[in-house]
Amino acid sequence: MPGASRDCLLSKVVVKKGGVVMGSLNILGSQLRRHYLSLGPDCIKDEKIWEEMVENILSKEGIVPITPRHRQVMSIVRKSYLERERAPSVRELCTLAGLTLSDFFALYPDWPHTLFIVDSIVSQVLGIPIWQMDC
Repeated sequence: MPGASRDCLLSKVVVKKGGVVMGSLNILGSQLRRHYLSLGPDCIKDEKIWEEMVENILSKEGIVPITPRHRQVMSIVRKSYLERERAPSVRELCTLAGLTLSDFFALYPDWPHTLFIVDSIVSQVLGIPIWQMDC
């Protein structure tokens, strides 16, 4: 990806109250995120761009190596966005990928955060509400 930094998918924000650090929160605000937002719907519709985006996100989430199972799950996520304009539930993903819940969470230990990163880009470029999913 020419010109885009791979160094900062997430920015860390320190939450303070009365000068005391209460905790920190990771937010999106990087060149990488802006790059995919600038591509618009193509970052979901074009399979090659989707796979590149997912690989960048997963590696920034510490998911390495990225296995064929990771790619299978993210392919199901992409299909759901394209066909139903929403992310699938974890149970749907497990059923469609043939995984148990424990297998799924072994692949994606922090799935809510990973999905938030993907969903924040996808929902913006497709014009759908963020976190639009069935439970």
